[in-house]
Amino acid sequence: MLENGRNRRPGGRTAAVTDRVNRAALDLLVESGTKACTFKAVAERAGVERSTLYRRYDDQWEMMIDAIIARAADDVMPDLTGSLVGDLKSVLRKLVETLETPLGPALVATAAELRAALADDYERAYFDRRMAQLQPMFDAAIERGELSPKVDTEELFTMLAGPVYFRMFIAARPVTQKWISGLVEKVCALFCDKAA
Repeated sequence: MLENGRNRRPGGRTAAVTDRVNRAALDLLVESGTKACTFKAVAERAGVERSTLYRRYDDQWEMMIDAIIARAADDVMPDLTGSLVGDLKSVLRKLVETLETPLGPALVATAAELRAALADDYERAYFDRRMAQLQPMFDAAIERGELSPKVDTEELFTMLAGPVYFRMFIAARPVTQKWISGLVEKVCALFCDKAA
């Protein structure tokens, strides 16, 4: 299980170790997939003792998800633009940029393996953290009157991110700025306060 204490990003030497572990885990995911992302391999790549990983994580899935969540914290939120439409376009552009790197297919493959392994706790933890990262954007839109406080922001974001993953990894079509803009405007037409 991902515990709140473990998800805090510590400072000092611990932060440096955490960064090395996360980088090692993500590199191994990209290079060889989840089966290669063992405690032994990550410890060797990160230059830490295996005992360090055993103290931090219950299993390799928790280690991988922590690394992915840390990367998402760095990548998901661009500077806010002052409008929900602008913010959502920026968020989707950042998502597409990440998915277009070698890490993108590795993230999708990891998510599929989590589903196959029925590791629901880890799947939920990842998406819950992603939504928490986006919450300031939604809070700002509510304060500006663009969104009702009653809007289901998880449903809103799912209707935006879902088509991006489908278009890139199932339909194998390009995700252009024009396509992102059209998607955001359609979804906002469903969810945004018409009086705003």
